[in-house]
Amino acid sequence: MSAPRANVDRPLDWSARSRRDLLLIDAFYAQFGSPTAMRVVAAILDAALALEQHPRIGVRGKRPGTRHQMVAEYPYIIVYRVRRNSVQIVRVLHQLRRYFN
Repeated sequence: MSAPRANVDRPLDWSARSRRDLLLIDAFYAQFGSPTAMRVVAAILDAALALEQHPRIGVRGKRPGTRHQMVAEYPYIIVYRVRRNSVQIVRVLHQLRRYFN
């Protein structure tokens, strides 16, 4: 018997920049140990996965058409766009970082 499938209305579409952001975050925390890096990246992925079911959960972004979702426990923001058939993850940034300037 297989596990029930989640009702995913809008699957995630990670941009090249957002994938690069995630790799850099992982590399930064890896210097403090692999378990630390895994916890941080898992928290970011969990926050992103919530957007599949609830794409409008984040607040309106700085740029038209974008939204921001905070990552619980860690100082990161997921910048994303809600598309007709997907949620496009645009960036994963530290809260203190300036972007779209």
